[in-house]
Amino acid sequence: MPEHLEPAIRKILQAFCGTDPGRSVVCEGHRPWRFRAAIAGDAPRPAASVMKIALAMAVYRAAADGRIDLDRLLPVSRFPPTRYVSILAAFDPDRTLTVREICRLALITSDNPLAVHLAELVGFDAVNALLAAYGCGPPCAMAAGFSEPELGARNRVNVLTADAAAVLLHAIWSEPLHADLAIALTNNLRNHRIPALLPEHVQVMHKTGSLEGVVNDVGIVSDRDVAFTLAFLCDGQADAIQTSSEIAACARAVYDELKARAAGRPGHGAP
Repeated sequence: MPEHLEPAIRKILQAFCGTDPGRSVVCEGHRPWRFRAAIAGDAPRPAASVMKIALAMAVYRAAADGRIDLDRLLPVSRFPPTRYVSILAAFDPDRTLTVREICRLALITSDNPLAVHLAELVGFDAVNALLAAYGCGPPCAMAAGFSEPELGARNRVNVLTADAAAVLLHAIWSEPLHADLAIALTNNLRNHRIPALLPEHVQVMHKTGSLEGVVNDVGIVSDRDVAFTLAFLCDGQADAIQTSSEIAACARAVYDELKARAAGRPGHGAP
């Protein structure tokens, strides 16, 4: 590993967090070097829709155990109505979706009615058991779903740390059981935050999450030369647009640093 790489990455992360006690970020290198740098990686934060990653993983784990049939068909009319934007508006009421398609769409579009059904399938206990199985136990927990009464302030009881988010991402990226979910996250339609300033050829497998004051994005960034995890969990943010822009700038700075080092050039953070 190039000399001073970890301190250079940590400097970039520290510039993002500054003195804001509500910001956490973890960066883990996968290719060509393994490394880890973090700021407040163990701080519990509201997960918002990032919790849908653990929810979908719990569904696939249940399917692997024979408790759920991913090919089971459900009519679109089965899902609850919502006053928010939903991908379900694209389908005729008599159209059917498999559980597998519901999982994919719930991650690609962050659709809440689809996530409500997934939570009904497995329950919060299964999600929390999955978190514990990956070493992401308390304070990390799912205690509310994504129905309209459970959104907003009530959804803050769903808690993750940036460390835990990084663990879940790596499991999806590396384990064959979760290959479907990796494809879905790579096709996330909400391409602000981490991907916003990266070159078009770069692949970003990620999931955003938002509540009032909460600006999250967790993902794995990769191209032919480098691959790394970034997990941003931010609470108490007065300006979500500004925080989103700063997440994008931080992701680009990390990417540029690693690309420079991979090409044998000193990075911007080199002493």
